Amino acid sequence: MAKKLFKLHDRSLLGYLNYFGVIFFSFLIILTLIFYHNKVGASYLSLYSSIFIYMIGTANINRCILPYGKQQPGLVAISNTLLLKHLFFTITKGYALQLFLAFLISLTYILVLKEYLVVIFSLGVIVISFLSQLTSILVKLIIRLTFLLQMWLILKSLIIFSIILLIIQLFIIFIYLNNYYRMPSGVSFLKKSDNSYITGSMTRIFLLYAANNKILLILLGIIASLILYFGQYFLSNVPGISALIIIYINFITVLEILIGSNREEIMIDKSRVETIQSSLIVSPYKRFKASSIYLYSLALILTAIMGLIGIILSNSDITVIFKSVLSIPIILLIGIVYYRKTELLLIGNESKILKFTLPILILILTILFTIGSKGGTN
Repeated sequence: MAKKLFKLHDRSLLGYLNYFGVIFFSFLIILTLIFYHNKVGASYLSLYSSIFIYMIGTANINRCILPYGKQQPGLVAISNTLLLKHLFFTITKGYALQLFLAFLISLTYILVLKEYLVVIFSLGVIVISFLSQLTSILVKLIIRLTFLLQMWLILKSLIIFSIILLIIQLFIIFIYLNNYYRMPSGVSFLKKSDNSYITGSMTRIFLLYAANNKILLILLGIIASLILYFGQYFLSNVPGISALIIIYINFITVLEILIGSNREEIMIDKSRVETIQSSLIVSPYKRFKASSIYLYSLALILTAIMGLIGIILSNSDITVIFKSVLSIPIILLIGIVYYRKTELLLIGNESKILKFTLPILILILTILFTIGSKGGTN
């Protein structure tokens, strides 16, 4: 039973990280509910608990592809009973671990706080979320918009109204399935697809990637917040300096190592940059958006945004917070500079100024972060 329950279907490195990440995150929530439930207001605790139960229960750590969004109207109708059976067995096979962990969190919430309505609502939202996979984009949008309203009602301690909305959502899905659902003929649409990402821009692919790994994203946010919290604490003797400068300097250093100062030292995107660069009709910024450096920049921007929480908690200086927020686009600037450096090196331009990219950027960062800062106290 345990082997079937904890079977890992996605055996890639990211699959293992997601797998252990969701377990770690779930037990972190459970321990917080047990030992720190008195530290948070009742309405906020209910809101956070319901969101976490929903996130854990629906986290797609095994890359289980549900094919129902690919239906083409007007073809052979599939029995609603068969659809629900397929959905049920798909979920029990691919989401067993997540549902088990969501159940543990729900049970902890009931035992610690002696409340049931929030748990009933949270588990109901998980059911609605899976059932909405059988519906059209419009119905899914309606379900998600009402979900935001339900979160607001829980924050206002109106949980019973959230449950009423849950019943309305279920009724909407029932009406849709009973009247409009069509699927392509044949059984090929039931096969699992290994292509989990749709085609599109690098930005779109990155956002989809982040959404599919939201548990790891939260853990990354916690780690980034902790690092910047203590980083800002150690920089408290230098008023007006944001701890984000630590991230930027490390980003510059890593890119400097990966790209180097001549053509032979380039370690990333060498062939891709040469291919894209050969087309003169592609603008420099579009070439940059097709590079790995752009992808690294997006990941770092997301990390910096999440890490802002640590800076805000560590320092109430409005100047530091203001600088931190405004400085985030600098990451893109760094990425563009190093991408352009890569292009110049590949066409044989090994100008001496390129060797000073690292110190020049650090100097610019130092000036930007020290503008308006006061000297340290004696």
